[in-house]
Amino acid sequence: MTSNPDPSPADEPSASSPGQPSAAPRGRARTLLAVAGAVVSAQALGLLTIAALELRSVEADRVGLGVSTAGFLGAFGALLLVAVVRILAGQTWPRGFLVFSQLLCLVLSFNFRGDAAWITPTMAVGALVALGCLVSPPVTQALGGHDPV
Repeated sequence: MTSNPDPSPADEPSASSPGQPSAAPRGRARTLLAVAGAVVSAQALGLLTIAALELRSVEADRVGLGVSTAGFLGAFGALLLVAVVRILAGQTWPRGFLVFSQLLCLVLSFNFRGDAAWITPTMAVGALVALGCLVSPPVTQALGGHDPV
């Protein structure tokens, strides 16, 4: 009779596979994700609005550019909304996409420095708030164990 001191992977409790929901986050993680979700949802609705306005303003000499821009912005806005819903349900896959989108938003905010004075700070602060929530320790533990982003 031999005993195996090292437990095999089958003996350990099964963790959910990557990207699959383990359980909806609770407590502080849920609150932080709700804040990030509100910011990202506002960004997504802004993108969808811009896409609709772009479609309305398409002129005959730039149909291809107008339609493709509106399609890209609309698809990106819709994907952001899907990611928010999924991350609030406990899935882990949207986190990387949401972090990337907020880094992109932060960088892009500086392109609007010459435009209306409120655009750059609004975009930058929103992106920083969402990033802070998405990479916080409670969210990291709730969504992926102890692995850093």
